[in-house]
Amino acid sequence: MLPLDTVLTFFVTALMLALAPGPDIIFVLTQSALYGMRAGVATTLGLISGLCFHTTVSYTHLRAHE
Repeated sequence: MLPLDTVLTFFVTALMLALAPGPDIIFVLTQSALYGMRAGVATTLGLISGLCFHTTVSYTHLRAHE
């Protein structure tokens, strides 16, 4: 079993990383603050579509080699 101090260190570090905003969130907040809600929504939709595209390409590429 892991020592308690190791478990606590891991838990605190994982919690801090989970609560910290990533670059996508900061980008959306910046676009929203500078250009309004419409730009924030458009940025969010662009990020989501990029994620879906990359996921699809990755999946089909992996499936093509099986």
